[in-house]
Amino acid sequence: MRKSRAPDLTDEVIQILIDLLDQWSGKLTWELLLAELHRVTGILYSRFTFLEYPQVANAFALKKQILRGTWRAPSSSPRDEKVRAALEQVARYKAKVLRLERENQALLEQFVTWAFNAQRKGIDMATLSAALPKPNRDQSKFLK
Repeated sequence: MRKSRAPDLTDEVIQILIDLLDQWSGKLTWELLLAELHRVTGILYSRFTFLEYPQVANAFALKKQILRGTWRAPSSSPRDEKVRAALEQVARYKAKVLRLERENQALLEQFVTWAFNAQRKGIDMATLSAALPKPNRDQSKFLK
């Protein structure tokens, strides 16, 4: 008997997973993360599915590093609930900024690779930077 296959990943599911990672606190494992994703989406994925996406794999590895390096004793948290919530939000935003900076750096490295390879093939930057052609939207009106 074959095991049923989860639906293909969409950008929305990947974004939900990354948002879960950005707000994650406490112990982080793939099993715990995927269980939370299953609770939120109702779909059970394997970690191997997500490891194929560098954005997800890098975000997971970064969050693990952050959780290892910034553990605080519970007694040092403020007593005021609003202050505690604000500090948690700041921590989430800092983690998100760090993740986005790493993603941006990876994209810049990819751009440099593409530019170098294009130059090797004889394609100049003017050709690469040329505007995209405008779509001919009038054509579809007469096809009916």
